[in-house]
Amino acid sequence: MIFRNEHKEIEEIEEERFWDINPRTVTFFLAALALIVGIITFLSFYDGFKVKSQEEVATYVNEMNQLLIKSKQYSDSVEDSLKNETTAVFTKKDEQEFRILMETASKLPFPSKWKEHHETAAGLISARYMFFYHYQQNVWLGEEDMEEKLSELEKLEEVEKEMLLSSFDASGISYRESEEGKITFSIKTY
Repeated sequence: MIFRNEHKEIEEIEEERFWDINPRTVTFFLAALALIVGIITFLSFYDGFKVKSQEEVATYVNEMNQLLIKSKQYSDSVEDSLKNETTAVFTKKDEQEFRILMETASKLPFPSKWKEHHETAAGLISARYMFFYHYQQNVWLGEEDMEEKLSELEKLEEVEKEMLLSSFDASGISYRESEEGKITFSIKTY
C-alpha cells in the first residue's frame, strides 16, 4: 500500500510539473509572437506605401500624357500646314489655351524620382508652344528652319521617352513597349 501511494504521488507531481510554465519559455514565445506581428504590420504598411506611390506615378503619367497629346495636336497642325503649304487658322483663344497647357505642365506635381521626366516633358511642351507661337505670329520659317525646328522637336520627343522609361525603372514599375512605340505600364492596386 505504501508503494501505491508513492506511485500515485509521483504521478500527481509529474502531472503538476507538466502544467508548470517556465517564465523563460513564456517570455520567448511572447517575444516571438510580437516579432511576427511586427513583421506582418511592417509589410502591410510597406505594401500600402508602395501601392500609394505607384498610384501617384500613374496619376502623374496620365495627366502629363494628356498635356503632351494636346500640345502635339497643335504642333502637328502647324507642321501639316507648313508641309502642305496651306494656312492653319489659329485664334487668340488657341494661343491662350496652349499657354495654359504649357503652364499647367510646368506646375504639375510629380512623384519622387520623376523630376527629370517632368523637366523634359515640360520642356518639350514649351518647345512645341514656341513652334506654334512663331507660326501664329507669322514668323516666316524657311524650309531649312522648319526642318531644323521639326528635328529639334523630334529629338526632344525621344529624350522625353527615354526619361519616361528610366523613371519607370527608377520607380520599379514594369512597362512594355509595343512595336508601334506605345508604352503600357502596370501598377499594384488594392
